[in-house]
Amino acid sequence: MYFTDVFPLISSIFVFILGLVVFLKNKKSRINFTFFLHSLSIVIWLFCTFMMFISRDNKEMVIFWDRFVYTGVVFIPVFMYHFGLAFTNKKRDFLLYIGYALSIIFLFLTRTKFFVDDVFVYKWGIHTKAQLFHHIFLIYFVSYVIIWFFQTFKYYKNLKSGILRQQAKYIFIGFLFLFTIGPLAYLPAYGVGIYPFSYISGLIFTIILAYAILKYRLMDIKLVVKRSTIFSLIVIAITAAYAMSAFLVGLVVFGGVYTLQTQIITGLIVALLVAFGFKPLYEWLKKTTDTFLFKGEYSPQELMAEITDVVSRTLDLDVVIETLEDKITSALRIKKIEIVTIKEDSFSIVDDSLISLKKKKRLQKLTEYFKKQKDVLVLEEIKRKDVEESSSAKNKSLIICLERLNTALAVPLFVKKKLVGIFLLRNKKSGDMFTNEDIKTLETIAAQAGIAIENARLYEEMRDFSKTLQKEVERQTKTLKDANVRLKQLDVAKSEFISLASHQLRTPLTIIKGYISMIMEGSWGKVTDKQKEQLKKVYSSNDRLIKLVEDLLTVSRIESGRLEFEYKLVSLEEMIEGVVKEFSQMAKNKELYLKFNKPTKALPKVKVDSLKIRQVIQNLIDNAIHYTKKGGITINLKAKKDKVVFSIKDTGIGVSPEEKSVLFEKFSRGKEVGKINTEGTGLGLYLGAKMIQAHNGKIWVESEGRNKGSTFYFELPVKSKKK
Repeated sequence: MYFTDVFPLISSIFVFILGLVVFLKNKKSRINFTFFLHSLSIVIWLFCTFMMFISRDNKEMVIFWDRFVYTGVVFIPVFMYHFGLAFTNKKRDFLLYIGYALSIIFLFLTRTKFFVDDVFVYKWGIHTKAQLFHHIFLIYFVSYVIIWFFQTFKYYKNLKSGILRQQAKYIFIGFLFLFTIGPLAYLPAYGVGIYPFSYISGLIFTIILAYAILKYRLMDIKLVVKRSTIFSLIVIAITAAYAMSAFLVGLVVFGGVYTLQTQIITGLIVALLVAFGFKPLYEWLKKTTDTFLFKGEYSPQELMAEITDVVSRTLDLDVVIETLEDKITSALRIKKIEIVTIKEDSFSIVDDSLISLKKKKRLQKLTEYFKKQKDVLVLEEIKRKDVEESSSAKNKSLIICLERLNTALAVPLFVKKKLVGIFLLRNKKSGDMFTNEDIKTLETIAAQAGIAIENARLYEEMRDFSKTLQKEVERQTKTLKDANVRLKQLDVAKSEFISLASHQLRTPLTIIKGYISMIMEGSWGKVTDKQKEQLKKVYSSNDRLIKLVEDLLTVSRIESGRLEFEYKLVSLEEMIEGVVKEFSQMAKNKELYLKFNKPTKALPKVKVDSLKIRQVIQNLIDNAIHYTKKGGITINLKAKKDKVVFSIKDTGIGVSPEEKSVLFEKFSRGKEVGKINTEGTGLGLYLGAKMIQAHNGKIWVESEGRNKGSTFYFELPVKSKKK
């Protein structure tokens, strides 16, 4: 075994680790998966070449392993082309399908002597000799490699983003080294014994991509280091298992002779060990490396869960911001984070009540940028972009703005399309760059934080508004209380005035009534018929004044609580019959019918003040006659559970919906009522309602509208209690 024999083994280990790390980082990504396939085909080429080198003393084994080499090699062009389509965001095309078809055909041909046959031994190694189909395969290989480089270079030239251009450039360079140095391994197949430095191409390829990872975040460097550590240990474990198995099988089973059978059996043993032991070994190594090598690493899922748990349970803006600052600072190990909240182009920071004018201008510049771009700003990326674009004024302005704000990373907080805040993060304490995973985690947190901050701010506004409203309500309530006290005082004064005035009016009106009656009777001489007619009008008007005074006195007594009631059991049926007889002539004079539908069954007596309820019935019948031009009035009385219900239905002018709500208020009269009866005072229904309510009853009216008649109801409990 020569020193150069380990070149392909070393390269295969590094390429395998890189490909597997990329795949495990995002298994669903088309780019990651195709890159892994391409890496796997290179690993097969390199590892099987190593096996071929260490089997140089056995021609049969050399041919076996070299044909196995081509199991990976035939797929390198198509996997590379497929990865190129994914990386440049292109759909699958006919060249891809042709490539897969040709690779499968060549895979079968590699097993025949028409592809490779016999061996060529040279100073640094050994190789099979190329045959006819190998020449054709090289044409296919070179064609697809050239197409890939052409498409990738074209994609690179059309890119505008600095970071993407750098990623594309280093992928192009990495593959260029791989496919300019690597294909030199074909020369021994054509009898050219070249030093095996071509097998170092895999290592160079890995170093170049690792540089891109470190500087241009092609992949997360921390994740690469961690995964590399784990899988390097796995590869070492597998290699050790293979070597131990080969030694034991060769020693115990085959007496120390290393044959093809030994290798096949060893391969099967290692395959079984990998199949059953890979997962437990991986988990154990992951746990061990996390414990001793990566103590500072955080879990994005746990970080987001912790933040969500707190911000979803509070509407306190200060608590929301303090939670975000503490959790993000602790997890990402940054020097400091400032959370700026934005409301109508004004800025606020929890721990900075007064923001300087200069800082406001810089924040305004960031706000204008985010409203247009909505992308995370990474200071290092903008600096590199500035170098590439020959000091763009826009880049310079952003760099100065971020540096003056002492910010390495700025993340916008949007709610729908509204910018509500900005995360301003300083550098990490370790000096490391922010990884892709860091940025994606912060973007996810920013979406939740934006909603939480907006909700908290709206709650604060609502709370402040409630306090203002409460103060205003208290002020207005005090004003209303003062006004109410004054109104009560005025109402008492009014009632006393009405009572006093009514008492003073009632005596002279009664005297006037008496003298008019005596004059009409001829107590002071003969009175002519013409004089009697005029005296009757005076007498009638005096009666109306006396009634008005009585009504006003009653109103005054009701409002002052001085109205007295004399309750006794009364038959409403008999009361109604008596009142109907009183108004029969009046109805007849207007050519109206007035009828009372007696109940078929005797109704229970009610405990009421008979004079006051009689007055209510009189007032309702009087109103019905006054406001009915033709037709008539029907009165009904019926029992309903523990109540007695009185109703009087007329065919008069009716009641509009607007009038219903105010009909039983003091001095309230309908619009059309005044035209028909000018002598009404608007107190009759008000007094009637008060009398019924004093008996624990209820009064109401129903009407279909103007000129469609109306029905007035009141109900009284059978057993009434004095209020």
